[in-house]
Amino acid sequence: MTDLPTVKVPVPAVTVEAYRIVFGRLGNVLELGWLPLLILLGVSIVPAALPDDFGGDNVALRALPDLLDLVAGALCLNAFGVRWYQVQLFGGASHRPWLRPWSRFLLYTFAFYAALGIVLAATLLAGSIVGDHNLSLEIGAVALDLAVVAALLLAMARLSLLYPAAAVDWPVGISGAWRATRGNGWRIVLCWLFATAPLLLGVQIIMGAVLSGFGIGGTTVPPMGLFILRGLIATVADFLIAALGAVVLSDVYRRLIPTAGR
Repeated sequence: MTDLPTVKVPVPAVTVEAYRIVFGRLGNVLELGWLPLLILLGVSIVPAALPDDFGGDNVALRALPDLLDLVAGALCLNAFGVRWYQVQLFGGASHRPWLRPWSRFLLYTFAFYAALGIVLAATLLAGSIVGDHNLSLEIGAVALDLAVVAALLLAMARLSLLYPAAAVDWPVGISGAWRATRGNGWRIVLCWLFATAPLLLGVQIIMGAVLSGFGIGGTTVPPMGLFILRGLIATVADFLIAALGAVVLSDVYRRLIPTAGR
């Protein structure tokens, strides 16, 4: 992949277009994502079906529902993501092979999971070493945490074109994605934030209103019906966030690599 001329991603235009496409074509989102959505909804209510003492003192068993949710989320959201990216990049009538792109999506996703886990573990270890004995060290640890989060966001943005490139079956590789996003890392981060933050905030408000309306506090176990409703809201929100992110990155991909995969 050769170096491409630097193009500045217009944050407002990309964000507005993402909202227009996703919420103007909700039927397309549901048409592509109804089966993964149903699977994730079923997985989300598994904890409510388990006894309160599930796993007992076995840490691995207690973590099993969360692990199942993590793996199922990766499988289903990436399967939806492949088709949604292909619709954005090739048009609604496109029928392209998805198994190889899906495999690449999963590889990238679990690689990001592993990197994130390592960084979080190192951050927690540093925080436990500092403890609460020295105020200046605590402030330094907080500053380090913020710097790590910023660095992770920037790194993810610089590598984000791996996904649309995989969807068109024209992988650019880590170095290619890094070069293509040069000068646009923080612009991509801002596109993500502006596209997803209002939705995330709205979901939190709805969740809080639902739980408070039924008089359920943080330590109270909700009834099964409410648990299903909460799972439905969260699952739909996950798919909408994935759809918004895919539209953003598809737009960025077209702007930064205009001839890729054509």
